[in-house]
Amino acid sequence: TKGHQKWAKRKGTPRPNHLSRSGKDNPEASTQSADQQAVLAAIASLQAELSQAKSDICTKIDDVSTVLRGEIAAVKAESDNAFITVHARLDGQNDTRKSLVESANANSDVVADLEAKVKALQSQVDQLSEKCLDLEGRSKRQNLRIAGVKEGLENGQKTRDFVAQLLTDVLQLEEKPVIDRAHRALRVRLGDNELPRHLIIRVHYCHAFEEILKKVMQSRTLTYQGERIQIFRDFPPAVVKRRAAFTPARNLLRDKPGVRFGLVYPAKLRVTHNGKETTFTDAEEARLFAERLFGRDHETPEEEERVTRII
Repeated sequence: TKGHQKWAKRKGTPRPNHLSRSGKDNPEASTQSADQQAVLAAIASLQAELSQAKSDICTKIDDVSTVLRGEIAAVKAESDNAFITVHARLDGQNDTRKSLVESANANSDVVADLEAKVKALQSQVDQLSEKCLDLEGRSKRQNLRIAGVKEGLENGQKTRDFVAQLLTDVLQLEEKPVIDRAHRALRVRLGDNELPRHLIIRVHYCHAFEEILKKVMQSRTLTYQGERIQIFRDFPPAVVKRRAAFTPARNLLRDKPGVRFGLVYPAKLRVTHNGKETTFTDAEEARLFAERLFGRDHETPEEEERVTRII
């Protein structure tokens, strides 16, 4: 009927048995009912299997979650302990660094004070050294050295008498100078073929000392018993070293026209060129100055600039 058709469409189910034909009367409907029952049984079995699989999966997930939570908790505990240890070490290192910074600052202040003291002491040492050198030079201001006199020429005479006579004969002095002391240089005597030791003497009177030096400067060559000798002032070793440093410059200036030069005590080179006087305390600057005037062949641009500033 029309009412039955509407009910079937709404419900989506087959017509009730009392409205349909019996299975005996309709074999096709009986087969469809069996198939539907088999499908329903399969669906029920599948639902049971899915429920069991779901249960198994949930159980495994719970087990895994429990294990992971435990491992995560253990890792977290280890990390926390590690962080605590690291923080403790960092705090200790910060304290150590702070202590080192404070110590460095304190040491820096101490070093600065020491540097200032060292500079002051160095200045004092330099002043005292110059004073000692000056005193040594003053103690030797009337001393002379005679080089080239053979060993043994004294022939038993007192060295003072021998030197007085030697100076009188070589320099043609009007009277014998008075000699306070005279002796050979204090070193081991060498063989006869070696250079003889210097004679070191002290002249008693200042005017006699100056006269001897004047005679020496006037005589370009001095000889005694056929041997060339030299007579010069007895300077302290430090002064001798300073004065010797000017030798290259003096060699360049020697015998040059319009040039006069001389060493001023303790070690200053005074040069007069064409009426202009220049004084040098640095031997290198003096050499460059002489090369600028009389020998530019080996002068570098840097040296030329330095000499230009000097001139």
